[in-house]
Amino acid sequence: MIKFMKIRDAQIYSDLIVDIIREKQQHLGISNYTLAQKTNLSEASLSYIFHHHRRPTLYTLIMIVDALELSLTDIIEQAETIKKQTTV
Repeated sequence: MIKFMKIRDAQIYSDLIVDIIREKQQHLGISNYTLAQKTNLSEASLSYIFHHHRRPTLYTLIMIVDALELSLTDIIEQAETIKKQTTV
């Protein structure tokens, strides 16, 4: 069975995923400049994403997590756990 998500829920998940990635980036001590070099994205693009002015595509998320040597699956699962905890 296919489960559909409301637009607002998708936005919340997207924001949670970006926040988790940003937190992990900071924990690793990787600057936006370094991340931009590793992903071939501009620092401005990363700033827009991390400040929720733009929502990243799946391709962009994969590029970012790959550069940080993280697992997008793990990050999505973490976002789902956080979402469930906040809606209970």
